[in-house]
Amino acid sequence: MNGKTATQIQNVTRNIIGESAQMQAVFQSVNLVAPTEATVLITGETGVGKEVIAQAIHDNSPRKDAPFKVINCGAFSPELIQSELFGHEAGAFTTAIRKHRGIFEQANGGTLFLDEVSEMSPEVQVKFLRVLEQQEFSPVGGEEVIEVDVRVVAATNVNLKTAVNRKKFREDLYYRLNLFRIQIPPLRNRRSDIAPLAHDFVSQLSEDYDKLITGITSEAVKYLQKINWYGNVRELRNVIETALIFAEGEELKKEDVEIAVENLNEPHEDSDTNAAELGDSRAVAVEPSQEPNGDSHITPEDARRRLWELIQTGTISEITSYITLMRYETEIPHHSKQDIAKRLQISVPTLDKYRALAEETA
Repeated sequence: MNGKTATQIQNVTRNIIGESAQMQAVFQSVNLVAPTEATVLITGETGVGKEVIAQAIHDNSPRKDAPFKVINCGAFSPELIQSELFGHEAGAFTTAIRKHRGIFEQANGGTLFLDEVSEMSPEVQVKFLRVLEQQEFSPVGGEEVIEVDVRVVAATNVNLKTAVNRKKFREDLYYRLNLFRIQIPPLRNRRSDIAPLAHDFVSQLSEDYDKLITGITSEAVKYLQKINWYGNVRELRNVIETALIFAEGEELKKEDVEIAVENLNEPHEDSDTNAAELGDSRAVAVEPSQEPNGDSHITPEDARRRLWELIQTGTISEITSYITLMRYETEIPHHSKQDIAKRLQISVPTLDKYRALAEETA
């Protein structure tokens, strides 16, 4: 595959892409802590790959042949998270019709990755601290004490010290978790990783979509390297996946990734396309208004609103049908493609791509 490079942590069962000095430091930390029994705290923004690093720690540890379990603490209500972590006895609450083994028990002998650990309620934090210190707990609604041997790797995208100062996170639990911390830098601070990540995603996803796309052009990579990627690696992957859907050649081109970026971007908060307007426009098609010269013409605000709505919620057929309407503006001499693209807040390559799709389905 053109341009694909990967750094692989020794003995890890999966490749972790990262050529930057920052990621090399992360890999070194993994190699140091993985063979130990230390609790690990992984910090970093959403989408940087905290679970992948947790998996690498497990895969490099003496527990690699034992279970690796994952739970997102922010995905459950305060009442339900206790049951998910520690299990419950039949009849412990209204919907507890049978006994349930919690994820701590399921992970016995292995590693448990707790994502968004800051979302634990104060009551759960107390019980969690006991498991960390004594490796034992009681299921919800039960008196039996269950002993386990579980290594904990926790992760958060918030500052736990700040949460402690605001009395939202227990100080004793913070110090128990913060034994060995690995900070994963955001993708915008390690732009040298964007190219190898992009090449790797193209390889993976083209196979998933059964498309014969062999790589990504240097122009497309340079375009991706200029983006700040506040959604980090996850956002980059989403863009590559969307670009693959649009792509028609053997390589992803700059215009393919431009379309994907614009497809996935939300309108600016100060734009005319607020939620209420989008809701109204779903039910009513764009109505033409009269230009001073009497020509029927779609206003820029309505056109932009309708296009953004279709990009976010519509099908390709709906998008192309609408773009077919917009094509007629290019046939009016005093409306150039550049003017239309500017008014719709999209690039000319994006407009051309949509027009091409429209011609195929017209």
